[in-house]
Amino acid sequence: MKIILTGATGFIGKEVLHRAVAHPSITSIACLTRRALPESVSTNPKVKVIILNDFLSYPPDVLSQLEGAEACIWCLGSPAMKNPSLEDSQKIEIGFTHAGAEVFCSSLASALKEKGKTFRFVLLSGQGAERDTTKNLWFLHNTRVIKGKAENGLLALQQKEGSNFEVSIMRPSGVLAKGTLVPGAVTGILNFIEVDILATAMVGEAVENLPGTRTLECKALRNQGLAFLNSEK
Repeated sequence: MKIILTGATGFIGKEVLHRAVAHPSITSIACLTRRALPESVSTNPKVKVIILNDFLSYPPDVLSQLEGAEACIWCLGSPAMKNPSLEDSQKIEIGFTHAGAEVFCSSLASALKEKGKTFRFVLLSGQGAERDTTKNLWFLHNTRVIKGKAENGLLALQQKEGSNFEVSIMRPSGVLAKGTLVPGAVTGILNFIEVDILATAMVGEAVENLPGTRTLECKALRNQGLAFLNSEK
């Protein structure tokens, strides 16, 4: 199975790439990125690094390298620690996400339909994303509404007649580094999730033939990730 991955240089995206490389059902990973990946990753025979300078535009030479992909795991988002402007956040979270999804829907998903397969788009969103963008939210208003708009656009794309495009929305809360020594009970109470468990859940979501739209909150993500990890033992 061939998948597309964005955001592979980020905290969560790096772990998703690691889990995707290790997954036996995934034979090829097309990493869309603005800059080169570390040699330790880029030289892996499963990994194809595709430099894309503008995530609003997909030229023919890029699309040709994405042919045959059956799913996309979209981890590209605003770098919170760098305090991006509202305009930049909207461009990255909404503009980039929708541009990629529309291209994949019109090209890759339609090609899969002839084979009786459906293209799956797995979005890394966040807890509290608000799809009702008219609400006056008390905290993190812009962040939650922007993520909600990103989700809405994908769901609208899925609802188009004959789109052959299914969406999975991942909504983690606090994401801990792998190996963080926090008791499981505390993790559950605080609604945190370890990055390796989250990444495993996301890769499994892309690979497994799960029907329909799915929105997984943090607890469901944790349960799914642990289930997939246990099945690998």
